Amino acid sequence: MISLSIYCSTQTISVALFKENKLLKILQEKIVDNKIDKLPLMVQRILSLKKAPFLDVIMFSKGPGSYTVNRSIKALTQGLSLAGNSKLVTLDSFQIYLGNIDNNFNRVVVFFKDYNDKYFTKIFLNKNQKYRELKKEFLHLDKISLEKLILNELQSNPSTLFVTSSYNQREKFQKKIKNIKLITPNAKYLAKSFFNGYGDKNLDLIYHHTYYSL
Repeated sequence: MISLSIYCSTQTISVALFKENKLLKILQEKIVDNKIDKLPLMVQRILSLKKAPFLDVIMFSKGPGSYTVNRSIKALTQGLSLAGNSKLVTLDSFQIYLGNIDNNFNRVVVFFKDYNDKYFTKIFLNKNQKYRELKKEFLHLDKISLEKLILNELQSNPSTLFVTSSYNQREKFQKKIKNIKLITPNAKYLAKSFFNGYGDKNLDLIYHHTYYSL
């Protein structure tokens, strides 16, 4: 099975090519002015470097995040899928973290930075060795609200694992939190989560609405 993984954050975009679950090649570029113009060329380059004649699976993140960027990635992957009759798979941005941690924690809080110093946040429970969302809605929190949630979680569930891409938040809470893990997601991490059982065929993008803020 040949798989292509595409991931975009607020700072970087990356593409990775796999044979089965073995990484063949990964390319990563910085994003300038919130533009991902380089993405089609990156995809073309990684496919030509490894001379991949076809793609069995194409996977990408559907958010939450920039709706414009995610929409562009979705359009590109749909075109690639039609051209090569490839299977399309999506993961939400939280699942990318979940598939890259040990599955021996009962409770996990994932939070990662959005624009304007706010954080997308969600709580998960371990059910049959796989993390499932406590509630469908995610939280969109400012720093103060995030810190309050973390402290409340520590008080009520001290063994909770906290997972983040925020180096500053990890440093701030490292002395208080027994279990905190820093992950900087890219296309490789996205694919690993898929190989570990996360992802589905639902192509509906996830983006922020005011009614998601709880």
